[in-house]
Amino acid sequence: MFAKRRWLKMLFLGFFTVIVFSGGFLLGSSTRFLYVPPSEALKAIILSSKNFSSLAKEEGVDFLMFQEVWDAVKKDYVKQPIDESRLFYGALEGIVSSLDDPYSVFLDPELSQIFESDLSGEFEGIGAEIGIRKDQLVILAPLANTPASRSGLLAGDAILFIDDIDTFDMSLDEAVARIRGAQGTQVKLTIFRESESETRDITITRDRIHVDSLTWRFDDERGIAVIQLNQFLEVTEQELHTALNELLLKEPRGIILDLRNNPGGFLLTAIQVTSQFIPEDQLVVEEHFSDGSVQEYRSENAQPILDIPMIVLVNEGSASASEIVAGALQDYKRAKVIGEKTFGKGSVQDFRKFPDGSTLKLTVAEWTTPNSRSITDQGITPDIVVELTTEDINNNLDPQYDKAVEDLLQQLGS
Repeated sequence: MFAKRRWLKMLFLGFFTVIVFSGGFLLGSSTRFLYVPPSEALKAIILSSKNFSSLAKEEGVDFLMFQEVWDAVKKDYVKQPIDESRLFYGALEGIVSSLDDPYSVFLDPELSQIFESDLSGEFEGIGAEIGIRKDQLVILAPLANTPASRSGLLAGDAILFIDDIDTFDMSLDEAVARIRGAQGTQVKLTIFRESESETRDITITRDRIHVDSLTWRFDDERGIAVIQLNQFLEVTEQELHTALNELLLKEPRGIILDLRNNPGGFLLTAIQVTSQFIPEDQLVVEEHFSDGSVQEYRSENAQPILDIPMIVLVNEGSASASEIVAGALQDYKRAKVIGEKTFGKGSVQDFRKFPDGSTLKLTVAEWTTPNSRSITDQGITPDIVVELTTEDINNNLDPQYDKAVEDLLQQLGS
């Protein structure tokens, strides 16, 4: 079994999204939290830390300059008074942002509370994942039956403006803050789609969003079970277990696991999902840390489903935990992967919460599939590549799903 703290570990997408999944394992603190004014706290840290002194000698870093800059801003900035808390949290945000890693971030208490509330799967917004790809703000995954999907947003759409505000060099958390909003209010996104020659404005009315962990149905005519996994949440294992029990009573001839537009979630849930379909004690994923150590995660189900042909559907909105599941099932040749190349998010974030309510999400490891494939920036390439075009969507067509059914029937000899 996993260590107790491991169950809280998530593969965080690394994007501050419209629906943000807080990730990592929460680290408790055994020390008491004593409030000290930010300026005094910084001064005490700078003057007393042996580590800072050592760094100053070895790397030429003058940490006392930090205090000097702080004092100069406090004293001379034109718009007074200065909020010390804002300076303090801004400094911490700057430390993390200097890593130039979109998956690492510091959140002040207010933003932390907003993002943690999204773990329940209930929030107000448009219902879409956003992220940075090649320095451009993009739609990663519009979730089904949300304002985003109903408005016509597609995975891969570049967001050029939010309410006529240029997104160039806009941080993800600022983009989220601008897109999120109360139910009934509107936000205008100016997007560019590669298949089109001109930009388009899409005005979306925000709503209360509830995202189901998964949905399922049974194709009676073909005898195929279809499971659409939307997120990897704490409840997903039980919901999947219930769905499989009901579907198995129908004696399915094949299974389609649809991971399209699934941005990820809990690492443990990804292991649990994979464990339903491969033998017990098989390697599912490895985490590789900066010190050279490796953490293995293995399947745990003593009664997996092994004898029913299976297809996994993916697209560029499939990321993180979705890529773990698809990669493992592909490596073991348990399932064919059909669709489009996945996003390519193969890093692991440690999520720490501090006594004041602020949080730090920091990249601490990268993961590889059972065959030692790195997914970072490469993604999972499907066994059968099938594109889903704007024309297909407009005409209510799904060639990826059709190909999955066709391939399953071929395997079954039908």
